[in-house]
Amino acid sequence: MRLAIWGFALSLLPAMVSCDNSLETDKRAQEDKSIESYISSKGWNYTKDNGVYHVAQTKSYGYEVNYGDTILFWYKGYTIKSPLQIFDTNIKSVAIEAKLDTVVRKFEPVKAIVDATPLLSGLSNGLLLCRENQNATILFPSNFGYADNHIGSIEPWSSLAFDIEIIYLNGPGKVTEQELFGTLDLTSYNLHSSGLYYKHVIDTGQTYPADTSMVYGSYTVKQINGNEVENYSTSSEPLDLSTVTFEAIRIGFSLTSVSGIISIIAPSPLAYGKKGTALVAPYTPVEITIKLDSIKTR
Repeated sequence: MRLAIWGFALSLLPAMVSCDNSLETDKRAQEDKSIESYISSKGWNYTKDNGVYHVAQTKSYGYEVNYGDTILFWYKGYTIKSPLQIFDTNIKSVAIEAKLDTVVRKFEPVKAIVDATPLLSGLSNGLLLCRENQNATILFPSNFGYADNHIGSIEPWSSLAFDIEIIYLNGPGKVTEQELFGTLDLTSYNLHSSGLYYKHVIDTGQTYPADTSMVYGSYTVKQINGNEVENYSTSSEPLDLSTVTFEAIRIGFSLTSVSGIISIIAPSPLAYGKKGTALVAPYTPVEITIKLDSIKTR
């Protein structure tokens, strides 16, 4: 069987799937339990969306993959039944170690346009949970893979996992936001390694919290045009930064000295992302002002 086609492996492509609905439901429930047990055995944290599991193996502040984006990625595909079986990869060292045929494969990043390039549905859905410059593991039951089909060494009803590294992403949303950033005057701001811009309005030189600290303070989020989006004060209960999912706020507090104030311009990956909110459009930067009153000792 020819395994390489159009520059990427056949095992990434969807197969004809046909199975009884009741059987599929039972199989899926069993496979979900198996996948969650496997994830638990690794001590991983995961998110699940549209039946697909996503595990971020490295931290990334890059843009979220979206429909219509062009991406380049490395991958390793394997089944999670013991013993794990690597069935495909575009990484030569992995292919050699797994004793896969290195003649029919192209060892170069896969180029795909999300929702246009034909891929396994589980992989397509999983990529939408990933970010650029991120290593992640995507896991999904067989109904999003090959169901009852026997594909090469992959047995019917096999749950699949893919280790993914997205090394490039570009798309309409990212381009539009970067063009907007080009119109902003950021000369008084510093660029943080995460991609946000910040400047100290008041820097007392006192202690700075870690991004896992408990803090008292406040923050206000505004659109670039000045319209307020949200505000929050921790005057009564401390804010646990380790639980804050709004990355710009979590990072912003860690850059603020006690009794200090900081101003931030945050790109969408650190704010409201590719989906936006009722008040903030997708791929839109926001301005955040943070005031740190004190740090609570744990």
